[in-house]
Amino acid sequence: MRILSETHIDFLGWRKVAFLVSGLAIAAGMASLIANGGPRLGIDFAGGSQIVVRFADAPDLDALREALAAEGLEATIQQFEVESNEILIRTPGTLAEDQAADEIDTAVAAVRTALAKLHGEPEPGILDLNNVDPDEVVSLLLQSNPRGYDLEAEPDAARDAYREAVTPLFRAKAEGGLLSSWQQVEATGVDPEILAAIRDAVTLGDYAVINSESVGPQVGRDLRSQAIQAIVWALLGMLAYISYRFEFKFGVAAVAALVHDVLVALGAFSITGREFNLPVIAAFLTIVGYSLNDTVVVFDRVRENATAMRRTSLYERFNISLNQTLSRTLLTSTTTLIVVACLYLYGGPVINDFSFALLVGVVVGTYSSLYIASPIVYLWQQRDLSRRR
Repeated sequence: MRILSETHIDFLGWRKVAFLVSGLAIAAGMASLIANGGPRLGIDFAGGSQIVVRFADAPDLDALREALAAEGLEATIQQFEVESNEILIRTPGTLAEDQAADEIDTAVAAVRTALAKLHGEPEPGILDLNNVDPDEVVSLLLQSNPRGYDLEAEPDAARDAYREAVTPLFRAKAEGGLLSSWQQVEATGVDPEILAAIRDAVTLGDYAVINSESVGPQVGRDLRSQAIQAIVWALLGMLAYISYRFEFKFGVAAVAALVHDVLVALGAFSITGREFNLPVIAAFLTIVGYSLNDTVVVFDRVRENATAMRRTSLYERFNISLNQTLSRTLLTSTTTLIVVACLYLYGGPVINDFSFALLVGVVVGTYSSLYIASPIVYLWQQRDLSRRR
């Protein structure tokens, strides 16, 4: 299938402009990294705790920062989207590896205390349904025992029955993150008898801690080291493969294009203030593989034409090869770009950084296959021909 008729684009004629544009893009990215003191590392690499809180209404971030600081919590607050009711609270790791679990418990407790002071605590004896465990509600039901179970003869059976009865309530809370109205509570399908028994003893708070996790400092350092090693070994593996499949000069050109793609994507992340975590590293490795795929197709056509077009100049031969593969390159890149763009726009905040890396990688990878890798091989071969003469 072809989406373009026969083209005659002078790709090599634009090589100096392409090298200049790429150099400026990489320089801008490096300048941003230097200005920001390096990449913005996620909890996977930096260590520390990460707490996600959802609010019924848009939170006052300045007031929340002050409340957290009052609790002695050194934290950064990130809003997932503009005017979003969900925020991410990150604290740096400060304890030893075996104390990471205690650190996240301490951080969550400090966040809950700050939020309670900011939004008001429930009255004594009243449970906040958005910030309690199912066992606390079960204990409340065991006290009133609305179903009249024999608690002395079968206490465990009664506890299990009440836990099963409130499961739909907490399942709905987990799916939505927050129960904001009693109509929403009633719609969960909880037995009206159970709901009537707890209604006077619970309230619906304005916020809920929906997720918390922690990574120890040593684990963060190890993951960071392993991520760098993964990228380096991937590039070396590509160099070995292309050198074996074609020639060493092709391998060097392919790896140079891959390094170019990674550096541009790295700079884009720094300029846009996005954080680096394990999914992003996976995206970078995907970029390496995707970009190489396009480059290999072009190199294969260049090698074929080296035999079929012996009397054609080296310059013209490269341009012909690039034009012959252009339709395939654009078709592959466009279909991939559509999928990645959908992930970026509709995939949600969890995979937004991952899809952004792929989005940049697909565009830059296609560009480097046409304007970086092939011109490098051409210049190398041109130099070899000049030496022979």
